[in-house]
Amino acid sequence: MSAPKQINLIIDGKKCTATAGQTILDIANANGITIPTLCYMKELSPWGGCRMCIVEIKGSPKIVPSCATPAADGSEYITNSERLFKLRQCNLELLFSERNHICPFCPSNKGDCELQSQAYKHSMDHVQFPYLYPALKMDVSGKYFGLDHNRCILCTRCVRTCDEIEGTHTLDISNRGQRNQIIVDLNTTFGESDTCTHCGACVANCPTGALFDKSQFYRGKLNTSDVIRTTCAECPVGCGLMVSTKEGRIINVFGDTDTLNNGHLCVKGRYQSWTEPRERITQPQIRKNGKLTPVTWAEAIAFVKQAQANSPKWQTGMLVSPRVTNETAQTVVKISNKFDRIGVRVVRNEAAICVQPDPAKDALKKIDASDCIILLGARLGHDHGVLTARIRVAVRKHGAKLIVLQSSKSDLDTYADVSAPVVSLERAFWQKISGYLSEAQRPVLVYGAAAMSAIGVTVLERLISALETKKTGESISLIAMPRSTNSFGLAAAGVETVEEVMPWLETKPLHYLHLVASDEPDGGARWLEERHMTDLLREVECVVVQSAYPSALTKLAMVVLPATIWSERTGTTTNFEGQSLPVRAVLPPHGEAREDRAILEELFT
Repeated sequence: MSAPKQINLIIDGKKCTATAGQTILDIANANGITIPTLCYMKELSPWGGCRMCIVEIKGSPKIVPSCATPAADGSEYITNSERLFKLRQCNLELLFSERNHICPFCPSNKGDCELQSQAYKHSMDHVQFPYLYPALKMDVSGKYFGLDHNRCILCTRCVRTCDEIEGTHTLDISNRGQRNQIIVDLNTTFGESDTCTHCGACVANCPTGALFDKSQFYRGKLNTSDVIRTTCAECPVGCGLMVSTKEGRIINVFGDTDTLNNGHLCVKGRYQSWTEPRERITQPQIRKNGKLTPVTWAEAIAFVKQAQANSPKWQTGMLVSPRVTNETAQTVVKISNKFDRIGVRVVRNEAAICVQPDPAKDALKKIDASDCIILLGARLGHDHGVLTARIRVAVRKHGAKLIVLQSSKSDLDTYADVSAPVVSLERAFWQKISGYLSEAQRPVLVYGAAAMSAIGVTVLERLISALETKKTGESISLIAMPRSTNSFGLAAAGVETVEEVMPWLETKPLHYLHLVASDEPDGGARWLEERHMTDLLREVECVVVQSAYPSALTKLAMVVLPATIWSERTGTTTNFEGQSLPVRAVLPPHGEAREDRAILEELFT
């Protein structure tokens, strides 16, 4: 394969070397030359609609948009001249006159609005055109964000983001001329949309206050906030977060563009992790006269130590949430000699994935490049929004085939060439599957917990066998996708995986049980889903629960210890690609909450 052709050009008197096909804007950015933009984003396809990035071609009267114009070998471009300045200023005045950009009443005022910033940079102190003052409606029906058409400049960044990054194409443009407007689906609302995933990527990429987060109102300006990078704790993808805080509270959460998710987040990481109102446990509690009563940490620690000391070791146990950090996992292993048994609570059939984890390096990149994606026993649409978006884009934009087997129903079924929630072992069905697999050159098989069931393993073996017999020169990419956040990290530390708590508890009668529910969103209530689990816990003389949130589980406890949440702890977590990712505290602990590992170390070391 021949190397890409190199070209030479001049931008603002500076000699530049680039690859044939690169746009003028890309080359300018690479050489430290600033060209103003509004509709352009590096992650999106160029559109050239705002005309702010226009440049002159020396020797030609033409003005071209640099974001959408490939550079020509031997050419010379001018990005900063009086003529360009006046044209850009005129473009801005037209944008301001079209809609109702009343800055003092906009949530993006004073530094968060790109339109306003460009107006300042271009010394715009008046508008020579008559204002249209259109009476446009607002859509505030969405749970987390709204759309104010009065502030929209029709840059289409939201439309391209929804199409090219989230892969749903919920947004589009309707009408013509002055009546142009962003629409949701076929002119419905966010609240009624069947396709919107509420990921908020359109809001994050909006250059004005047209798309806005409801939760950010009156919390302060983003440009004056503290920004801390950390890792999302909602699933094992391990997306990077950029958390904006001010005066001890979160203002907003955005994706970190320098991490594996390329700045994209799902609704869980973008909104649910911090905007959902959840009652917190703020101080230790001990059950007295049948009622949980607040006590001091010293009192709670003394009580727990005494309770464990009074219990024979063979009658003690600990169960840990898979959301805890790797450092907490190491502490759990360190204190394991204090207990008869210690385990991490994972979902059904997940232990087989976690016991000997074989993380797939660069899994997201492999999905992006794949021409055939097979999903087996994985709840991606429900549990892993960013991974689901990458698959949608691979199918819709790059033509990849999608086969969904033995998986619960999700929106991915709409894009699938084959969707079989219950897999048939009939010959005709597998001939159809083999037809798709025979054409695949870069196949990727993503399998989840349900792939480890009896039928799932049979299907997995057939798929691997069919793919391995292909002589494409490319090996199949196998990607294990657990549902639990840090199950790979806990398993690697040597903590036993527990799928069913009832048999684990009934092995021997327990006198003391320590449950580290950490910041499980439901407070660990899912641990009670097994039949008779509540009755069994009532038989344990001392149940201690570490949890950030009250729940049906904490109501059964003798002692409740307040734990920190994702935004209040430090350490590392291991994602599904096997990467150790940083977890940084962005807020101080709420009330008297303490990190899980600090609690365990004080109690048992």
